[in-house]
Amino acid sequence: MDDDLYARYGVVLGRDWSVVDGIETGLSQIARKAAGPDKRVIWNFPIDVSFKSTNIFGWPRLSLSVYGLDTLGRDVVRGYGSVLIPTFPGTYERNVQLYLPLPASLWQRFISWLTGAYSEFYDSKFVARDFDRHLTRVEPTGTIKIKVQVLTRGLHLLGYVPPVSNYHHP
Repeated sequence: MDDDLYARYGVVLGRDWSVVDGIETGLSQIARKAAGPDKRVIWNFPIDVSFKSTNIFGWPRLSLSVYGLDTLGRDVVRGYGSVLIPTFPGTYERNVQLYLPLPASLWQRFISWLTGAYSEFYDSKFVARDFDRHLTRVEPTGTIKIKVQVLTRGLHLLGYVPPVSNYHHP
């Protein structure tokens, strides 16, 4: 991956879900790889969003898109990925696989390489939705490790009880 990268996030929700507090989509700062053998890019970008729902269907997913600059200074997508927000309270680490859509033919791939205009999804939240994703050919481009802290309230009223191993009492 490139040296200067930034991430765009978005939250995909079911019909009965809404954002109570926080921002549903956002953009990180541009981060650069550290000098030396470590090839990671670290953003340290907190996302704080609160949701409410009357139904557990459509549990929130986090959609991620990573962008960088090409040799001509244009923003180019470097990978898409999504992860389900864990359903029980606790602190979690998740590795999110990133991938890019492939052009439909070898000719289109050559034209993409020649022009520098690579395949992109029209809607970056597409990767977090469950329809028509199976029709897309993709190639892996990397991994993002995220840390998630989940707090829930009132799920026991719907019959959902968190497992003891992930639940932390204050």
